Amino acid sequence: MTEAIQTTPAPSEARSLIPVTQNPAIAKCSRAWNNAYQKEIANGTYEGSAARIAGQVYRRLMPPLTGQENIRDFIACVAYGLLIGAIDQNCGSKLLYAAQVAHTTLRGQSATPKTVAELYGRAQP
Repeated sequence: MTEAIQTTPAPSEARSLIPVTQNPAIAKCSRAWNNAYQKEIANGTYEGSAARIAGQVYRRLMPPLTGQENIRDFIACVAYGLLIGAIDQNCGSKLLYAAQVAHTTLRGQSATPKTVAELYGRAQP
């Protein structure tokens, strides 16, 4: 009896995932985490402490929550940080909530400020 072996075809280049280094914000934070971790290990720091210190470095280098692109990059950095263990789940939840608030606040701002009359529906004299 012969068993058929099924293989999954390799994805085409067009469908392949974008490498992490394609996002400069993630690449910056990831490099910083790795450099800090390696430095701490070289100094004889215990692995858990080295990872904690490297995580602090990672979070400090995340983009500020200003503007659409920074908010998107911030969310991407949080997600990647969760994947590699640079950010713990509790902290990640709070960071994602902060990004949600920043995004909501940004959406609430209009391109041109409204006058008091426009806000209350009164015609201007």
